[in-house]
Amino acid sequence: MQIKCLIIDDEPLAIKVIEKYVDEVDELECIGKCENAMEALKVLQEKEVDLLFLDINMPKLTGMELLQTLKDPPLVVITTAYREYAVESYDYDVVDYLVKPIEFPRFFRMVQKVMSRLKIKPTPTPQATTASDPKQDHLFLKVDKKMVKVFLKDILYVESLKDYVMVHTINEDLIVHHNLQSFTELLPETFMRIHRSYTVSLEKIKAIDGNQVEIGGKYLPIGRNYQPEVKSKILNG
Repeated sequence: MQIKCLIIDDEPLAIKVIEKYVDEVDELECIGKCENAMEALKVLQEKEVDLLFLDINMPKLTGMELLQTLKDPPLVVITTAYREYAVESYDYDVVDYLVKPIEFPRFFRMVQKVMSRLKIKPTPTPQATTASDPKQDHLFLKVDKKMVKVFLKDILYVESLKDYVMVHTINEDLIVHHNLQSFTELLPETFMRIHRSYTVSLEKIKAIDGNQVEIGGKYLPIGRNYQPEVKSKILNG
């Protein structure tokens, strides 16, 4: 199932950003873009909509006023430059409240909330090659509907995003449809899970600071259950 989305915003640039993000998530489909609430009302009468991306400050009719007119609204995500309407927005049972400028990782976390509300699970599809061959120096990852070649030497760490992972590399961050356990199994022994949310490249660890590792300029926690094995492997090679 694809979630049919309608974007409502009076800023063309804001519409463009959200439309791009929607296009990068397989489970979302943009079925319309409106620059004011009056246009949106017409679309809502003519089309089936599962999710609204709704700006608040718009001419003639604000986002909140639009919600007041809808008897059976779809799920709503507020997209605004203003933080002060957050409390009021939850009176309308909005799924999330995104403050502009919206970064893709924050947008993606919102998608997880929407899918949970709709009880949708991502459709499993082949997403990566495996690096079980010691001679193999790369993976092919399915990113944004294409297979991207990623060299193992460039991967810093992998972060869990529930049914997806974010692969942090030297040059970029890539979101892949995998859970952390299954993705870790694709990697060679030079990678190790250190926390329920993180798998790291042992070669990229710069230092251990208490129960954290320093890697790629970030400090990542070592989970309590992982600490003995992680510290032993890092310190003893």
